[in-house]
This record gives sequence, C-alpha cells and structure tokens, in this order.
Amino acid sequence: MAWGLAAALAAGCGRTPDIPSAESRGLVTTDPITPACDTPALPAFAIDTLARGLEVPWDVAFLPGGGALLTERPGRIRRIDAEGRLDPEPWAVVDGLASEEVGLMGIDTRVADDGGLQVYVAAAFDHAGGSAAVRAAKGLVRRVARLLHPAWGHPRSLQVLRYEVDPASGAAGPPRPLARIVPQGSLHGGGALAFGPDGHLYLTNGDGADPAPTLRDDAWGGRLLRVTPEGAAAPLQASDRVPAMVRGLRNSQAFSFSPDGGRIAMLDHGPTGMVNDGGRVGNDEFNLVRPGDDLGWPIVAGAFEGGDLVSPAVEWTRAIAPAGMAVSWQEASPWGRAAFVSGLLDGRVRAVRLSDGSPARVVCEEPVLDRGFGRLRMVALAPDGSLWVGTSNRDGRGSPRADDDLLLRLRPLQDEGAQSEAYAGTEQSRSPRSVP
Repeated sequence: MAWGLAAALAAGCGRTPDIPSAESRGLVTTDPITPACDTPALPAFAIDTLARGLEVPWDVAFLPGGGALLTERPGRIRRIDAEGRLDPEPWAVVDGLASEEVGLMGIDTRVADDGGLQVYVAAAFDHAGGSAAVRAAKGLVRRVARLLHPAWGHPRSLQVLRYEVDPASGAAGPPRPLARIVPQGSLHGGGALAFGPDGHLYLTNGDGADPAPTLRDDAWGGRLLRVTPEGAAAPLQASDRVPAMVRGLRNSQAFSFSPDGGRIAMLDHGPTGMVNDGGRVGNDEFNLVRPGDDLGWPIVAGAFEGGDLVSPAVEWTRAIAPAGMAVSWQEASPWGRAAFVSGLLDGRVRAVRLSDGSPARVVCEEPVLDRGFGRLRMVALAPDGSLWVGTSNRDGRGSPRADDDLLLRLRPLQDEGAQSEAYAGTEQSRSPRSVP
C-alpha cells in the first residue's frame, strides 16, 4: 500500500511551512568537541578481504546457521557462505531502481511464524521512465499534482520488498512489495532498514533535498518510520498522521536500537552547502535518542542548547559523511561498548565509546580503521564478533581501483601484542589514496 500517498490524500491540501530560524525556537548553536580516548580500548585485530569487485556494498544481514546476504546499490543481493566466500551469481536482482545516491539499500531478516526465513530490503524506484513523450506527460502530471500537495507527484518512491527463502535450496522466492512511500528523493534518500526489539520494521526516509515540506505533520520525509512486518503503518499514537518514530532528520543512513528499545543510536548527514540547506556546511551527527524525539532539521544543524529539540551526542563540525554504523551495546563484546561509524569523506572507521549503565552516554572517540581504502560505507558486527566493513569507491564520487569495491573483515585476535604486526601485514598497508 502507498501509505505515504494515502496519508497525504487524507490530510488534504496545505501550505508548506517556512523554515523558522534556530533563534526563533530558542536554540543556540554550539561546536562541541568529543575528546579522544586517553586509553585505547580496541582489541588487537587482523584484516581479511572477504570479497573484491563489488559495486557499492550498502548493507548486510547475517543468516541463521551462518553466512550473510549483502546488498549492492545498483540492485543485486549477494550471498556470502558460512566460510566467508562470495557466491559468483546474485541471490536476487531488483530492477527499475532510481540512481544517484539511492538504489538497493538496507536489508534485514525475520523468522516468520511458520518458521520460514524472510528477507526484507529497502529500495528506491524510478517511475519517470518511458519514451520522451511519456516522460514529458508524466512530468506535467507531477507538476500539477505538486501544486495540490507537496507529497504528490514525485518520480521516485522508497519501497519495502520481502522475499521468502526456500527452506530446501536457500533460493529467493519472488519479491512481494509491502509498502511504498511517496515522496523519496534521489538525493538524501535514507534507506536504512532493520527490525526493532518490538518486532516492527523500521526504515529511514531523508528530506529528498527539499527540507521545508518535512516540517509538515503529515510529511513522510526526514523520518525514522515504523511499519508492521506486513507493511502496515504502525504510528506511536493512534492520532499520528504518519508512523514516525523519530523526526527532524536530513539523511540518516544507519540506526541501531538498544536491546531494551529505550534508546536509538542514529547517524545523520549534515548540510553540504546546497541552496535548500541555507548555505550551511558540515555538522554531521551521531545521535542517542528516544522514540518520539525531534532532531531539529531543517531548523538547526549540529549541536545546540536550549529549546525543545534534541541535540546530537556527537557533532563532526568538519564533515565526514557518516554512512555506516554498527553498535556494540554490551560491554562483554570483544570491541567493548561502542558505536562504530564509517566516513565516506575521510575514509575512516571510528569507535564512539559509550558509558556503562542506562542511559548510555558518549565518553570519547578513537580511530579503528584509517586511510588506505578510500570511501567507507558499510559497517556491521557479525555474530562471531568480527567487524565487517565495505568500501564505496564505485559510487561515482570515489577513485576506484581495479579490485574495488572491497568487503573487509576486522577479526579480533587473542594476543594483545599482535595488533601492530597483523595490522601492517594486511590491506591496510596499501598506499593511501586520495579521498574526496
């Protein structure tokens, strides 16, 4: 069901609000600096290359019994077996996708009531194709529709697809569309998808590079959305127009729930100087939020004091383009209690250390993986305790080498004295490449 469109129809026409200033909301912007960790807490680790020649690996879901499914942005789902080997042929292919910053994105799995395995993906579809005459006609219809309501007439949609896995062969059944959100942009498209501790499915939709309409109560952009496993909207309150768990996002591509569901760690890309960004630049965010919070975009970007909005726990004033994140919520993990955040711009994975107790708070930040691999996007914690990292050098903004993109595995070692030797003897020793 196109529940974004359905909600817009129910809400009717309405004016897109002007973006208020931060000062008018009682907000004072700040530039906090997260301290570097005095004592590094990382285990010794080695780096293995699990796969080469990928194309923008975006997200990974680990399978019961071993192995994983990996999404590539152009529309392929790839299978990796329990020994870490990549199948040469795609597990499934999704056609008709939008491009630029979006495509096939988030992925997660669920065991159904009948015991069968289900695979869910977030995908951005392009509806503007056809002959020149057809495209012109569609464009005219869209322009008229957007005069009536800002949620109508968009050429792209963010959809959730579900695959049933054949229990005998492990093959993918035909995809079933479960939900369709209108609008969704080719820029700032969100696309993070994961099940929460409550059994509902969550996914992010960005502001589509058009932030003002996200201030409307019936907007579907700039949100962390919640739906049921069958794709029905699941709002926090029955009176809510949209099923938003968190609002005020610009382009969040990663989130993680604490085990009890009381906290959500979220990344958000800060502004990049676009006209619709008001000329602002930088202020990427790591957030620790509660269900129902408003993070303030587009009213404010980055850290602030005062008002009724929620300031980020970490601000990277100079942009890093935070894209991937994995959170180790338990101190017993070999990595400790931390969020591992990748940067497309600076080519680093860093650990944002979290305090013990509840609620978790940011303590300090330390580097995990430094320059040498180019743009880094995907980060995931595997069941065996290893950290998987995917490069994004073939996304149109990197400088790819012949073997890109890579899927790396950071494997903790038992011998604490082995880190420097293991680290220098792996792919990390490649000469640094330029990172745009």
